[in-house]
Amino acid sequence: MGSGRPTIYDVARLAGVSTATVSRALNGTGQIAPATGAAIDAAVRQLGYQPNTVARSLVTKSTQTIALLLPDIANPFYAELVSGIQQRALAAGSTMLLCTTEGDPEREEQYLSLLRAKQVDGVLVDGLVLPPERIADFVREGLPIVCLDRDIDSTSVPLVQVDNRLGARLAIEHLLSLGHTRIAHVAGAPGLRISDERVGGYRDALAAAAVEHDPALVAVGSFTEQGGYEATRALLAASKLTAVFAANDLSALGVMHAIAESGRGVPDDVSVVGFDDLRLAGHTTPPLTTIHQPAFEIAQRATQLLLDLAAGRGVPQRLHLLEPELVVRGSTAAPGLTEPM
Repeated sequence: MGSGRPTIYDVARLAGVSTATVSRALNGTGQIAPATGAAIDAAVRQLGYQPNTVARSLVTKSTQTIALLLPDIANPFYAELVSGIQQRALAAGSTMLLCTTEGDPEREEQYLSLLRAKQVDGVLVDGLVLPPERIADFVREGLPIVCLDRDIDSTSVPLVQVDNRLGARLAIEHLLSLGHTRIAHVAGAPGLRISDERVGGYRDALAAAAVEHDPALVAVGSFTEQGGYEATRALLAASKLTAVFAANDLSALGVMHAIAESGRGVPDDVSVVGFDDLRLAGHTTPPLTTIHQPAFEIAQRATQLLLDLAAGRGVPQRLHLLEPELVVRGSTAAPGLTEPM
């Protein structure tokens, strides 16, 4: 062997087998005797051999690469998704590419076109705004796509997400059980189905308790801290309320800021419930009562579905809903004896 980079021929010579046998062993494409496999592994380690991934992809029809398209990377919830996807991908011998779209449909289409040209094995998407028929075109052209968290209106794309409507019902039922009836909702971004589902769960729980829905108690917070803050300021100025259900934990931070700035206390004057159960939820003042959605499990499930599609295995079920869970901390309590503020 020369002093250059070791080749498959060097591995075969050291292991005492043919290059075809080494290729089958490394690509997992044939039956290899245990002793032969052990000899090849030992030769690979001794030589420090790194397989040619381009050549391997020609044999296996897989680049062992998947991609994730996110609208942004500012939301800590997305960090939990990335962690779950990366762990499952690595366990399957794949790497993950991360692309941020900023909610721009042209950029989404550019990324999907580029990823298809690069022959990635598949793409996970969250929060795409590209028209569903265009996404369906990519699927028909052979690019496996799985949606997680925020869905898209396409029957050709599997979806993994938490049961958003149920999660919202759990939040409102908790507040109702404490004695609240003047419950405001700081909603998510308009036009998103997950926002609509959480509003729907809010209204379902009120109706089941025979509490009349007051449209003046709903304001848009768009899933951001600033949005939650501004929505709550408007709600406090215009309505009497004793509790707020925020569409996510980030907007709940803005809700708590606005309540404190108004001279009120959480939960003494106003109780607050979020949605997501981010890691920071347990470290707010007071710690935030919230709805836990299993981000890591959502990510792992969606990644496995994508790997199955990429391997040619069918996915008969389109919708995969995971159960939310109420996590009670210090931001909720029974309403005080004073009039609602």
